[in-house]
Amino acid sequence: TMYGGKPAMPTASATATVTVTATASATATATSSASAATDSSGGGSGTEGATSDASVGSSGGFKFDIGGDSESAGDTTGGPDYSMCPCGDKLDLIYVLSDDRELWTYDPTFNVFSKVGDLGCPTSDGTFSMGVGRDGKAWIQTTHLDLNQGIYIGDLFELDVINPANCTDPGYNPGANGWIHFGMAFVSESEQNPCDRLYGQHWNGVAGQWSEGPGVGKLGVFDDIALQMNTIGPTNYNGAELTGTGDGRIYAFGGVPDAKLIQFDKANAQAIETIPFGGFPLTNAFAFAFWGGDFYFFTNSVPDGIGTTSKVTHLDYDNSEGKGQVLTTVNQNAPILVVGAGVSTCAPLKPPG
Repeated sequence: TMYGGKPAMPTASATATVTVTATASATATATSSASAATDSSGGGSGTEGATSDASVGSSGGFKFDIGGDSESAGDTTGGPDYSMCPCGDKLDLIYVLSDDRELWTYDPTFNVFSKVGDLGCPTSDGTFSMGVGRDGKAWIQTTHLDLNQGIYIGDLFELDVINPANCTDPGYNPGANGWIHFGMAFVSESEQNPCDRLYGQHWNGVAGQWSEGPGVGKLGVFDDIALQMNTIGPTNYNGAELTGTGDGRIYAFGGVPDAKLIQFDKANAQAIETIPFGGFPLTNAFAFAFWGGDFYFFTNSVPDGIGTTSKVTHLDYDNSEGKGQVLTTVNQNAPILVVGAGVSTCAPLKPPG
């Protein structure tokens, strides 16, 4: 997501009513209850300036996010074979990227942010999006303004989430295969195959232009040999973030004027489920991640979308709390402005405990 380059979005306070209504394609049905965004930021242990060291981190940049999750133990009776693609170290939290090119972690259980370190990528470009793999490597997308074309174009770098100073250039050619910019997420192949692949949701790079409409965007999967994103099919979102899960699901956070949560079929880019959020816009900086059966959204803490910190909003997607799919503000003032978020497919699929 591009900071400062997005259109003005409708305002929504932390206590605004958020309507959650699920729609589905012919391949799936879903129902969700109407719910209100409840401010519970005072009830958790979230820090508003924590700078403690951490051994995990996040994604991000000009406002995109990714994510995923998966359980860490194998199953000898027909369950996932985690020995095929074992998890790296320190991959059980959500990674977030600040607008100051810092990598942090966010622990949903304790509502705590912790700094990992500064990025060491060989570029002065701003950051845009990130995907975290099971191997402990994150793919970071950066952005710069191409003055000749008048659009923002993305580049890719790879870093170690434990030591983000270790960031290298894999040789990606910006704009390869007609993909200007994209939100990213690693997603496991299936419930039985935890091995992951990097997926992207396209943005055309035009400043101030997030849009929604038939076929304005596209979903793709990354070819790590050719170093290019290959198109799977069209989507209705020009500019959206992605997150993935350890059982093979992929979700997007996008839409205007208010945001939506969309589950895609990663084989053909068709929408399986769409949940609109009334009174909950993307804002200038947005990201999200799937963790423990639920979703965590990072958006500007200031209602008009221009601010120096983010707020964290939790969606009880699996209704584990028994109150329906309710959106709740759990941290009104994070210690940073989050421009990207991601979680590997090694993170939990179900609530802890």
